Amino acid sequence: MMKGISLKKFAKFALFGSAAAILVGYAATLAWTASGSEQWELEIDRDGVQVYSYKERGSFNKVYKGVVRGKYTQSQIVASLVLENHSLENCKKWIPVCIDLKVIEPYSDKAQGDTILWTLELLPPVFRNREYVIKSQTDQDPVSGVVSIDVMAAANKVPLNECCVRITHIHNRWQISPVKDGEVEIQLIQDFGMSGFFPTVLLNLGNAEETHKLLHAQLPGLVDKELYRTARFPYVNEGGAASAVVDAPTTDPAVDAAIATGTDPAANVVAPASEQ
Repeated sequence: MMKGISLKKFAKFALFGSAAAILVGYAATLAWTASGSEQWELEIDRDGVQVYSYKERGSFNKVYKGVVRGKYTQSQIVASLVLENHSLENCKKWIPVCIDLKVIEPYSDKAQGDTILWTLELLPPVFRNREYVIKSQTDQDPVSGVVSIDVMAAANKVPLNECCVRITHIHNRWQISPVKDGEVEIQLIQDFGMSGFFPTVLLNLGNAEETHKLLHAQLPGLVDKELYRTARFPYVNEGGAASAVVDAPTTDPAVDAAIATGTDPAANVVAPASEQ
């Protein structure tokens, strides 16, 4: 009899405990979604790379921005991002989990971009493979000389495949700005989701370090190729206007945030909490 009572009590406590955990988790999710400074906050500053995050109120995801300088031409960076998008080997270099690639619209100078279907293998059978249909578009501001490569979701460009979850939200932007001493400043804004079943918190926890790794450890090797170093594009005026060559960031943080989030945030950069 006592054993029966104990089991009943245990079951009751377990039920209440599970309900409480669900409520706490739901409340925490609501609180996190409602939070956000809506300003760029510096998370990493080392090895010549700065990584910022931006949290908009009402959004669960953070947007990340990495900034680095290097002795490259603007055309060299553009070439590394567009000239070999048809190659699965190249896709694997940029994204190691890339397992398939199909060209939907091939790159051309006239279009200044292309449309590609990537298939990424995550962690089967826990997570289904993801498909990215992405349209890349390159442009140069005639006044500032800044070259931008927008990488945007084109999810409905081709029919869905049963094998995979189609990613519907992505707007990443590369910005290559001329600065002094023969260098360019490279900014990468990453705003994307994984769709389907995937713990978004993993993106929020890991993307700052992943952005730093890409710009510091991977980028130099990815762009150091003769094909890229000698590439020229009719729509890129190398170095931009002479008046645009500066020794300071060439874009306003508010503009960056508006690009990625569609908002009009204040142009403030907040230092890490440890520095405040």
